[in-house]
Amino acid sequence: MLDLDTLATRMLRDYDRHTPGTAFADGLRLSIDEAYRLQSRVARRRQARGERLAGYKIGCVAPVNQARHGLSHPVWGRLWSSEQHPSGTTLAQGDFANVAVEAELGVTLGHDVGRDVQEVAEVVAAVAQVVVAVELHNLVLRGGGPTGPELIANNAIHAGVVRSPGIVPPPAGTEVDLALELDGESVDAWSGRRWPDDVLSALPWLARELARHGHRLEAGQLVLVGAWGPPRPLRRPGPAGGGSSLASREDARPASGRPAPLSSAAGAASAPCRVTARSRTLGLAEATLTAPAEPA
Repeated sequence: MLDLDTLATRMLRDYDRHTPGTAFADGLRLSIDEAYRLQSRVARRRQARGERLAGYKIGCVAPVNQARHGLSHPVWGRLWSSEQHPSGTTLAQGDFANVAVEAELGVTLGHDVGRDVQEVAEVVAAVAQVVVAVELHNLVLRGGGPTGPELIANNAIHAGVVRSPGIVPPPAGTEVDLALELDGESVDAWSGRRWPDDVLSALPWLARELARHGHRLEAGQLVLVGAWGPPRPLRRPGPAGGGSSLASREDARPASGRPAPLSSAAGAASAPCRVTARSRTLGLAEATLTAPAEPA
């Protein structure tokens, strides 16, 4: 019989040690429902030790990302007060497992959202502010496919948010752009999306899904409304390596049961990496991720 309480304790311990999801390397396989139940058991433990729920994230909005994990729908995870960072923060890559980043847009809610909303027009009035965000991930999947349940159980591989100051939502129909930059070099860019229909398209789905699990979107919460591209793992070249600072394998996973290291070249690089999510329309969020120091 599946012991979710024991698993949740192990999952949280592994997360704290930056070795998330080792149970999946040992053969753990879950259904989608079991994965969400496990995510909730871990959440209870985080709240019991003093962490506060800050909101939610939507993942796998794009069908191509769903297919990669054997899914036919998006996924959701929780945001935590302990993992909210203002733009301009500096973080250590060593505090993550195979750290990966996405440029995202988020919204903060001015009032609660109904549990049975169907259309974007029903949720847009609840949006108080819009933020630009860098979402941080532990890009580690240890089990065999399909990896959707593992993704969900690992809180949609979420590991933190770096966010811009919020601004008032733009007028309806405003064209929204977004780009992800590493050390000033654009590695992903999107344009031609419209506020609010394209940006908030998955928010009604999230409200209904949370209702199925006994939760709701509440005033004051932050919601990351879904990235338009895959998580990008950081890979830094060595001193003589040259080339791009990005290894674009967005579905990269370690061959063993342990987190994938950045690479031998990356481990030797001590220069920090500047990660920027930029929107000409809405602002920017930026973080510096320090690389592992050279061995003594």
